[in-house]
Amino acid sequence: MDHYEELAHRFFEEMRQYKEFRPRQDDVSALMRGEMAVLRLLDDEQRRVSAGDLSRLLEMTTSRVAAVLNSLEKKGLIERCADAADRRRVLVALTERGGALCARKKEAARKRLAAVFERLGQEDTDQFIRLIRRIAQISESLGGRAPEGLKQAKEDAYE
Repeated sequence: MDHYEELAHRFFEEMRQYKEFRPRQDDVSALMRGEMAVLRLLDDEQRRVSAGDLSRLLEMTTSRVAAVLNSLEKKGLIERCADAADRRRVLVALTERGGALCARKKEAARKRLAAVFERLGQEDTDQFIRLIRRIAQISESLGGRAPEGLKQAKEDAYE
């Protein structure tokens, strides 16, 4: 393993450790894998999204998306309806309850991150944000997607 591969390994190890020590979710502890990702995407989009688009955007199999949607619908967090233009397409949107859950999760994540940044201090926080931005730009220039660790870091911000 060369020096930069070792650094990447260390980064992933730190991200794994961070994930293990974060507080447990209270109101979403019953959410199954993939459900929060679907809720976040619907919240970000602020519109109805087709089940096929969810599968593509979240890189989940259609069967996995179907299972997640069934579970979320039973919990009253999403609603599904047929597309008026194409009855074969299923469109998905957050319910009021699902939107409220996303808002609570965002606020909790903001507060937690603000507390981390407060302890980190202004200078280190500015440098951290600058570096994250630079990593994203370099990653994009290398051919698109962010490294899995960064993707996971972004996902963990909501959890």
